[in-house]
Amino acid sequence: QPGHPLRLHDPPRAGRAAPGRARLERARAVLGACMANRMRASLRDSVEGAWLMLGGPACVEDETDLEDAGIYLDHLEAHETAGAVDAGFEAGLEKLYALPDLRADERLQVMTMHKAKGLEFDHVILPGLARMPRNDDKKLFLWIETAARGRAGLLVAPIQEAGADADPIYAWLQRLDAAKAGLEAARLVYVAATRARQRLHLLGDVGVRDGVVSTPPATSLLGKLWPVVAGVFQAAFQSYAPAHAQDRTPTLPDQSLVRLPSAWRAPDAPAPAVWPVPPDEARAHEDIEFSWAGETARHVGSVVHRWLQRIAEDQLHGWDQGRIESLAAHIEKELAARGVAPRELAAARDRVSAALAGALLDPRGRWLLGPRDGAASELRLRTFRDGRLRTLVIDRTFLEDGHRWVVDYKTSGHQGAGLEAFLESERERYAAQLARYAEALGGGSGDTRQGLYFPMLRGWKEWA
Repeated sequence: QPGHPLRLHDPPRAGRAAPGRARLERARAVLGACMANRMRASLRDSVEGAWLMLGGPACVEDETDLEDAGIYLDHLEAHETAGAVDAGFEAGLEKLYALPDLRADERLQVMTMHKAKGLEFDHVILPGLARMPRNDDKKLFLWIETAARGRAGLLVAPIQEAGADADPIYAWLQRLDAAKAGLEAARLVYVAATRARQRLHLLGDVGVRDGVVSTPPATSLLGKLWPVVAGVFQAAFQSYAPAHAQDRTPTLPDQSLVRLPSAWRAPDAPAPAVWPVPPDEARAHEDIEFSWAGETARHVGSVVHRWLQRIAEDQLHGWDQGRIESLAAHIEKELAARGVAPRELAAARDRVSAALAGALLDPRGRWLLGPRDGAASELRLRTFRDGRLRTLVIDRTFLEDGHRWVVDYKTSGHQGAGLEAFLESERERYAAQLARYAEALGGGSGDTRQGLYFPMLRGWKEWA
């Protein structure tokens, strides 16, 4: 009824059409949830969520419209303060522009006049011809080369100091530069106009005073064309003025609504993809290696592996005992960040430093970490084996004498006699694991070699 506005939570009124009630109920459910959760999420999340639930993406024509919506939401997020928009939000909207049509082909090209030189097009559109060129700041010096009686010269005028009378030579050189700029503008508009094969569109806006079209600025591109197009502008105004005088209603953009069907509902989310959960292969082999120790040993091994990777990537350049010692504080912080208890930090740091120093002093360690063909460190591979996805992490691999080497670092220790027996038992323990690595790299039994390296022990065990 007149004078009684419709509110969102008003009960249904008699005579309201069923489609309208359906749309209202859908909007009320979405907007009611937004109001109930106001200030519990960012304004951008609330607006974007309401837009999605109301079917905003179903109203767009192509993917470009979705990109434009994202630009608006990014702008909203940038200007949100405590759940409200700041003063710069509205002003910033005037500077937002829609993206170009992603489906447009190369027939439409936008370029500068300078870039168009030497090209031709069936239709050429030159917009904004009445714009004034940017005024150059006053230069510290103006000059011009002269030639008189066969001798070259240079006329120079400095900028006048504050409060001093204008320098006539400087002013003359300014006028000369302005005249040259005017000639260049005329040349430029000639170049742009002659790019058209069939039709040329010249766009510019000018004022009107006492029924007469005003002359555009002389320094504008339209000013260069004015002697030719002035009559066209005046005739266009005369044909427009009577209609404009009779109807002063401001022209509004088309705001007609494009509605979704009243029975529309958001599509159901697709069924989730089912992936077999792969075992963490890297963690699995660490569990084997450090089953005799606690978490500290695991963290020591992780840090040693990371620094051995760094040394190998540097191909030993710049690495020596002194550099290892200089990293002590950094290593200690890294161990602390991984969760090593303060009372164990010093011992853990010393173990890492000893392992790295041992690898640098050991000829076998330098052989492993030095420059090699086809080398990679901490190489992650994704394999499908026995119906399951697996992640493999190869500590070091490279090519030598036609063989692919696959090497695993082990930071475990050994005390007492029987070192060779210990290394052999470790080989038996990890043989299957390194065989999987070699298989993942595409190597058969005849062209791969595997090895275990123990930097804490300077120990090495290899097999084919």
